[in-house]
Amino acid sequence: MTSLIFKTKTMEQSKLIVLIRTFSKEELQELYDFVHTPFFNKKPFVPDLYDLIYDESPHFSKLEKEQLWKQIFPQKAYNDIRMRRLMADLLGVCKEYIAWRKFDQDQRTQHLYQLQYFREKQLDKHFNTSRRNIEKWQEQHPRQDIWHYYHQYRLEREIGMSIAQQRKRTADPNLQVLSNHLDAFYLINKLKACCYILNYQTLNLVEYDLPLLEEILLHLQKKTYHHIPIIDFYYCVLQSLLEKENTSYFQRLKNILVENLQLFTKEEINEMFTFARNYCIKRANQGDTAYLTELLELYQLEIENGLLLNAEGKLSPFTYKNIVTLGIRSKRYEWTQTFIEQNKAVLAKEFQDSSYAFNLARLYFQQSEFEKIIPLLNEMEYREIFIELSAKNLLMKTYYELEEFEVLHSFLDSFQMFIRRKKKTLGYHCTSYLNLIKATRQLMRLHYGKQEAVAPFKEKMTSIKEIVDKQWILEKVALLEKVA
Repeated sequence: MTSLIFKTKTMEQSKLIVLIRTFSKEELQELYDFVHTPFFNKKPFVPDLYDLIYDESPHFSKLEKEQLWKQIFPQKAYNDIRMRRLMADLLGVCKEYIAWRKFDQDQRTQHLYQLQYFREKQLDKHFNTSRRNIEKWQEQHPRQDIWHYYHQYRLEREIGMSIAQQRKRTADPNLQVLSNHLDAFYLINKLKACCYILNYQTLNLVEYDLPLLEEILLHLQKKTYHHIPIIDFYYCVLQSLLEKENTSYFQRLKNILVENLQLFTKEEINEMFTFARNYCIKRANQGDTAYLTELLELYQLEIENGLLLNAEGKLSPFTYKNIVTLGIRSKRYEWTQTFIEQNKAVLAKEFQDSSYAFNLARLYFQQSEFEKIIPLLNEMEYREIFIELSAKNLLMKTYYELEEFEVLHSFLDSFQMFIRRKKKTLGYHCTSYLNLIKATRQLMRLHYGKQEAVAPFKEKMTSIKEIVDKQWILEKVALLEKVA
């Protein structure tokens, strides 16, 4: 019973703390000002609760409702219902802060609301000044995303309504421009939605109804939109998904990216590169290895433009690993080593040493510089189980390549114990790694002269499905066959 009461009074998993944990240091300070400003928060005791929570940042791990209650209401007995209401009030203020912050960062929407107000109040001079300011701002920020033409449509709509309101019969009612922006907004969003649907449909074998798709494609075949690169891009993506063998669309969308990067927001660019990379991956998986080079070139373009870094300026260790994999497979070893060295610093601190060592070891292995690998990997600690498995696998293969069979025998025992301990976490991967260990033991035995067993072992390895690094095993078998 005591533990149940304790759980009801702890706050760590509450919606309030889960949300507050997502805020950056800057946002927590800004929220502090927000909560303490009567214009935004008129509810009593909410600032007191936030002050106590704020003092526990950034971990918020020592918060218990009863303890906070005593500090806010020292003369009153603990009331869980009232405490929950107070937490709900603070949660509501946090949500209002999120909406306010988003609006504060969205200058386009702010400008439009101001313009709308001036038009409604018939403040023509204010309206015209605001309109000029918007046009000047747009010249300074020539960016496009899926909302760009929506904002342009809203701007033209306000201008059109202002003209109608002033009853200027000789003024151009800007109906064509209004219609063009509305069409562009619809086409961008429709094309993008169709791209996502077709991609998902292929992966999950789900059928979707796509009304108007044929009509839109027919329209785009008749009328070009080269003057709106984002429409042209998603049209090419869509056609590359529909006409899978026609590679010209990929080259076109790649050129659009290269030539128009400055036009797109970072969020939009990330989505565009994801579509382009997915196409390359599909082609490479179908056996067209030329697209590995294309994929690497896309990554290089992203690196050059700082597009792979997250909001904190850090590179994902998985992206780091993927790029190294491409560099190795493309045999661009010098470039790959430079990438590994230059980008170590932009990995999150907790991944720097392990990701750097693991990926550099992979490069050394490909270059047959096996002696350099063991010192890199032997004492390394990993935060991600599958990276740790890959590192152990690489170390295992290195011992084999160096013919350090006594050390390898001992290592395989410890590797096997590690996998069995992690059985629940690894799931079906457990069998694949245990089969790899078993196969490596057999390879060692074949090395000691049992040549008659090479052919049956090869047949078994060829047919087995659940095994990691099957290609490496078969390569080692092929070498043993030559000796035999």
